[in-house]
Amino acid sequence: MAGPVVSQLFDRADADIVFRSSDNVDFRLHKLILGMASPVFSDMFSLPQPQGEGEQPQVVDVPETASVLENLLPFCYPMARPELLHIDDLQSVLHSTEKYEMTFISNQLLQNLRHFLPTEPLRVYSIACLVEDADLARAAAKVLLGSSPLYDPHNSPPEFDRLRASALAKIDAYRIDCATAARSVVLDYDQLRSGFPPRFVSVSRKGNVDTSNAWIWLACSSCTGGSVEIYVANAATGYRHGQTLTPRAWWSEYSDAVAKELTLRPLASVVTETRFTRPAFDKAAKCATCGPRAAVELMQYAEAVAKKIEDALSKVVFVLPFGQNEVPEEASKPVVAELADRAVEEANQFFAGW
Repeated sequence: MAGPVVSQLFDRADADIVFRSSDNVDFRLHKLILGMASPVFSDMFSLPQPQGEGEQPQVVDVPETASVLENLLPFCYPMARPELLHIDDLQSVLHSTEKYEMTFISNQLLQNLRHFLPTEPLRVYSIACLVEDADLARAAAKVLLGSSPLYDPHNSPPEFDRLRASALAKIDAYRIDCATAARSVVLDYDQLRSGFPPRFVSVSRKGNVDTSNAWIWLACSSCTGGSVEIYVANAATGYRHGQTLTPRAWWSEYSDAVAKELTLRPLASVVTETRFTRPAFDKAAKCATCGPRAAVELMQYAEAVAKKIEDALSKVVFVLPFGQNEVPEEASKPVVAELADRAVEEANQFFAGW
């Protein structure tokens, strides 16, 4: 069997300790530097050590591969740090820093891990849970709202072997809560009356409904109406004997499609996606009344709804599967209850002065 080879990066003649990797590569190192980088190594070196052969430094077998050590050790020495462009490399080094209590390296690696949020959010979330990094776990949870499905059970991340089931349960619960909050905004049809200034529906004392300032899908009576009905109260009769407005079918189909997608991907950007707005534009263009105004007004509506969804999502609490969970003050009120309060406030403003 061939003997160990020596790492080209760590081949110091003045080394007083040798780490031998699991794949038989020697790293000639210095106890003082390693002891300063890791309390685990410091404690190990403080114990009586067996002598090496002749004047050779002691050899310590470590479980890490040469690749992991070549990525880890430069953080301890005054030399160029590896870029760690692959999440597998970063995760392996991070695992070793946790084991050897190299906190200053762990903190830097966790910052670097954020670069993988757009491409590997589930792995970042899993690693964050394993090392109990609350900020990183929350950041990954938000990015994961755009993942549907959350993961492929036939190709799950390697971190799942060590991840607690509660970590997946918490992210599932968060996605459901966010979907509920986002859908509540889109399905709040009553806000079409006055929830998007300067668009509003007014009612005269005689009970006549004026839609001249309303969205075109409420003002139009030329094309086919949808299945949604919006009740407009008559202030002159104590809000009895009101009328109903029926948004046009093309808008109702758009709203239904968006609400369905929000169940899978509760993101504010969904409402402005072309695959939902384009079919609505095309159908509205067939109506002589809706056609001239539909594209502009639907985009104005979608952008306003997106902001409302962002606000609703910001109030959804992600319950960490570890450590302490602090509920932000602005998230303490249930979203549905807040929507109800807002509806009452809008109604009071709408009928003020009658």
